[in-house]
Amino acid sequence: MSDTEGEQKNGRLPSRVYLVGSLTQFAQGLYAPFLSAYLIDMGANYAELSAFRSTGNFAPTVLQPLWGAGSDKIGRTKPFVIFGILTGLFTVFLFLWAETPMDMIILYAIQSVLLSIQIPTWLSLIGGMMDEKYRGEELGKLSVATNIASLSATLLSGFIAGVPAILPFLRSSLGDLGLIIFPSVEAWKEIYYIPFYITAFVGIIASLLASTIKEPPRNNGDQHEVPPFYKLLSQPGDFRKLCGVATFFSFAMSMAWPYFTVVQRVWLNNTLFEIGLASAIMAVTTVIFTGPMGRLSDRVGRKPLILLGRGTLFIVPIIYAFATTTVMIYIANAIAGFSIAGAFNALVAYIYDIAPEEERGSYISVYSTFTGIIFLGGSLLSGFLGQMMVPIVGDHGAVFAMLLLSGILRFFAAFMFIFLHEPRQYASTMRAEILAKLGRRIRDDTV
Repeated sequence: MSDTEGEQKNGRLPSRVYLVGSLTQFAQGLYAPFLSAYLIDMGANYAELSAFRSTGNFAPTVLQPLWGAGSDKIGRTKPFVIFGILTGLFTVFLFLWAETPMDMIILYAIQSVLLSIQIPTWLSLIGGMMDEKYRGEELGKLSVATNIASLSATLLSGFIAGVPAILPFLRSSLGDLGLIIFPSVEAWKEIYYIPFYITAFVGIIASLLASTIKEPPRNNGDQHEVPPFYKLLSQPGDFRKLCGVATFFSFAMSMAWPYFTVVQRVWLNNTLFEIGLASAIMAVTTVIFTGPMGRLSDRVGRKPLILLGRGTLFIVPIIYAFATTTVMIYIANAIAGFSIAGAFNALVAYIYDIAPEEERGSYISVYSTFTGIIFLGGSLLSGFLGQMMVPIVGDHGAVFAMLLLSGILRFFAAFMFIFLHEPRQYASTMRAEILAKLGRRIRDDTV
């Protein structure tokens, strides 16, 4: 029996899942934190930034029900995962040939749709490998590994951007071959060249390694609709309630997204390395808290962790709105990392808990599509409102107003998650865990 089979029979994720997940996130960490800066450097206005961010929210989700339900229908997820990783990450290299913000928005939409093929199918694939009692812990460990990979990639990209002589050196070192491998682009784009190039290369490697993962057998779902969007949202139950309570918060959360990079790149004149460092701080904080939060969700339930994560996220746009130094951005991103660690894996585990085994891909993809539609509305409305406010209150005032509004709405929307229903009983409660922790600390202090 191989190590992979042994780990799966023990209800744990095999090591190859960690490797493929880490490589995929490494590739995304190379380019994703810098795309809004790429648009700003291209001269995009607030409306174009919001359209770009909305594309990034909506395009990856619009076809997820088709991918998720399709994989459920044929009973195989791995081919979808391989194709999505390969095409989605390879397409990033084409971003270098975008001439206008609209070109970039179209290319980003295509890339996002391709990459989205692996999102629900990957989660469905790993969901079938985990025992129910280990879900929070295993998702936490996987998140730690992938966030470390993403963090490393982001810091690498930031460093490369700070040494613009690297690309000319590579071209000259390789002679005529260098001009073929690294064709010329506009001078300002060259700091993005190598990260985009490495992304495509790592995507090829990750897709090849994904083909070596042993997919566990599961029940065939031939009887299910493709896509099951209306079916899942029309049926009363825990899933429809989750989508309902997530609506307000998803809208409020996405309203701030077009403006975060504006604060960094325009207000504070941050370099790409500083933007990368801010993203890295968020990743580090996520890594630190993800493991403990995952194990805690296995003991106290998913809802307390979702409430904790969503309930603290309102602070982030408020800090951005009042930011006068880069240090304030770092603090805001650290809080964001804590919030993500609390809520994201708990949300995924909650969907695993309430979804039938043979329909996990469908449930995850429908939730992603539903929230993606809400994200689309929030980002678009925020961007166009901000652009309309510029003649009245100026650029700074428009950005400040939209960030502040997002923070206020996030605060009130977070309370909606209290209406979620846990599908099973847990061994402990958040209150008991806090009291036990305080009790141990008091005893330690008195010894």
